[in-house]
Amino acid sequence: MLKKITILIALIVTMGACTKDFETINVNPNRPSSVPLDYLLAQSTLQLPGEGGDPGYRSWRTNIIYCAMMMQQMSSIEVGFYRGTVYTFQGDLSAAWFERAYPNSIKNLVNLIDLAKKDPKAVNILSMARILRVIEMATLTDLYGDVPYSEAGLGALTGVFSPKYDAQKDIYADMLKELEEAGNALSASATYIKTADLVYGNNTANTTAQSIDKWKRAANSLMLRLAMRMQKVDAAAAQAWAKKATDRGLMQNNDDSFAIKYVVGTSAGANSNPNSWNMAAVGRGIVTADNIQWGKTYIDALVARKDPRLTVVSALKNGDRSADKQIGLPIGTDATMLAALPAPLNNRVNYSRMAPNMYELGNSYFIMTYAESELLRAEAIERGWATGTAKTAYDNALVAGAQQTNWYGGNVTAAQANAYLAANPYPASGTLDAKMNAIHTEMWMTTAATLNHIEAWANWRRTGLPALKPVNYPGNETNGTIPRRLRYSQGEYGVNPGIDVANTRQGPDLFTTRVWWDKQ
Repeated sequence: MLKKITILIALIVTMGACTKDFETINVNPNRPSSVPLDYLLAQSTLQLPGEGGDPGYRSWRTNIIYCAMMMQQMSSIEVGFYRGTVYTFQGDLSAAWFERAYPNSIKNLVNLIDLAKKDPKAVNILSMARILRVIEMATLTDLYGDVPYSEAGLGALTGVFSPKYDAQKDIYADMLKELEEAGNALSASATYIKTADLVYGNNTANTTAQSIDKWKRAANSLMLRLAMRMQKVDAAAAQAWAKKATDRGLMQNNDDSFAIKYVVGTSAGANSNPNSWNMAAVGRGIVTADNIQWGKTYIDALVARKDPRLTVVSALKNGDRSADKQIGLPIGTDATMLAALPAPLNNRVNYSRMAPNMYELGNSYFIMTYAESELLRAEAIERGWATGTAKTAYDNALVAGAQQTNWYGGNVTAAQANAYLAANPYPASGTLDAKMNAIHTEMWMTTAATLNHIEAWANWRRTGLPALKPVNYPGNETNGTIPRRLRYSQGEYGVNPGIDVANTRQGPDLFTTRVWWDKQ
């Protein structure tokens, strides 16, 4: 009996212990109830240009189909799909960035920010997330104008499932504040998880202090971009923020360029450059299938300016990179028009397209480069909004921009970059218009070479530079003018009444309606 009692007591104690640790024992370690913040930061970074099993979806539709084509940096004879070349509308193409950003990157960034605020040790993750949110929201508002901002991504947190559309003016004011506060909060003495930083953390030579300093400088350069965007609508605010950005310290070299770094093999996936995934045969293969070519406007400019990037970014289908063989596809040319041209110009395989090194899956995805930052600094100096020498900033930009494509497997030497500068000098004694033309022509050149066509379009809308000749293709929706914005998601109508408020405030939901900062 004593033996049985002993056994029973042991069983009772064991059962009690099992009950006490029930939750711990029955938690699947492979399905955690909470995800570490560094994992969320890395995921949110990857989601900026793409997400999920189709990483190139919104980049293809927005960056390439519309922006690259409208800016005449690329061209396609398939005008029924690559509609940006002829200014026609298709809902899922125009609204791709809008429809994919809110349920993915925006939602996750808002959630990350909410979680990081509760952890005193996560000051750097919080600050980085705030900067990433500004990048995403700036892209959205520059593409569409008034968009959900202050209530965006709060559905799971507060139950707001029809967020209001904020005025772009208010969005810009808050984004600038966010960049300033996030930049101030970044700290080299706080926790920094290098592997979670997909922008600057992969450079093993960077110390924590150096990586944090690069984030600060990136925030300031992004601040300068937003400040200059306001140049025509609020010059006083533009000047104040431009001065603040430059005084705080901008990017200093190509290593400071803000670009998402990818480390992948030969298969496509979430950790792949979205532009590359669209171009490469393992993804959509739109280069090898002859869907797109470099535009004639861009190739002609590369040739005329003696740009060393020509043989880095461009090749014929047979692999020939010879500068004298590169030919850009005329803008607004459809299949019938192409067939009417004399041989060999009547076959699209004979036109230049992106060279294979430009669409390696592991290529960096550029959001802002040092060259862009220096070009904006040159403009700010010319306007009296920053101190320094505009020519120096311009010179820095041309040399850096030419060599930035070395990140894409190029081999542009310092001598070649300086020769490019010598061929395209800054008009130091010219008029302001001449200087702006020099600055923003190079902005157009460098955004094309880094495949940042979204930024090319935004900067062109503000400056009108370079002067592009629009096409007037039959059935276009702009009366033969380059679009000023993308149209909203058609799925918003009847679901979110805020869209009607936005259309009343901003103007009709058309390609020709200008966003707040885009004034003539």
